[in-house]
Amino acid sequence: MVVTGIVLVVLALAVVVFAPRVLTRSAWTIDRPRTALVCWSLAVLLGVVGFVAGIALVVLADRPLTEVFGGDESPTHGFNVGVALLAVVAFVVAVRVRPGPEHEAVRRAMRDGTAPHREIDGTPVAVVEAEHALACAVPGRSGGVLVSTGLADRLRTDELEAVVAHERAHLTQHHAAAVGVAESIERAVPWVPGARAMARSTRVLVEFAADDAAARRVGRDALRRAVLVADESSALGAIRASRLSS
Repeated sequence: MVVTGIVLVVLALAVVVFAPRVLTRSAWTIDRPRTALVCWSLAVLLGVVGFVAGIALVVLADRPLTEVFGGDESPTHGFNVGVALLAVVAFVVAVRVRPGPEHEAVRRAMRDGTAPHREIDGTPVAVVEAEHALACAVPGRSGGVLVSTGLADRLRTDELEAVVAHERAHLTQHHAAAVGVAESIERAVPWVPGARAMARSTRVLVEFAADDAAARRVGRDALRRAVLVADESSALGAIRASRLSS
């Protein structure tokens, strides 16, 4: 069991170290963002499960499970088990999806009626009075798609439909959960190689995946024009527009 545990730990560390390097340097991830997101999730799962299982096998070292939890005569045994359990609980608490304050503000606006709704391409959209360009997808039962008048007034009909299709894709593909988990892992284990790369890549890949879904619905050209208006000053917006024109 000890040898097996050591092998699992080594393999888990190899996945954690090399998977981010492969996934951040592979050009195919740009064309297949959803596949890349799945690969990131599998890498994290294999790394965490392999490391925990390997450590458990090394600690057990052919000892029965009952001895681990209650049969050891060592005076510090109970304390060690308690610390291990607290560490697991702390990690689970840290790695969870927490909605940002901007999401809560949008939810309140959508619930109390301060954001009137209109239907765009079959999707109920909350429209808020604001001069700056804003479009976001808020997950949850009281969430939805929100667009500012400052953006809607600058877009043609097909471009506005493209923006709504993009935000709707974020909701249907549960991108908020993917980003939330990636960012939580980064906060929980910032010393782990690849944690920051995973969070950064996930934020970009969900935008590409939503673009692909919207392009299939309304066309790449309309979406590209909408991106140039909505994200005209951001580097990611320029990358998205270039990707859509290729």
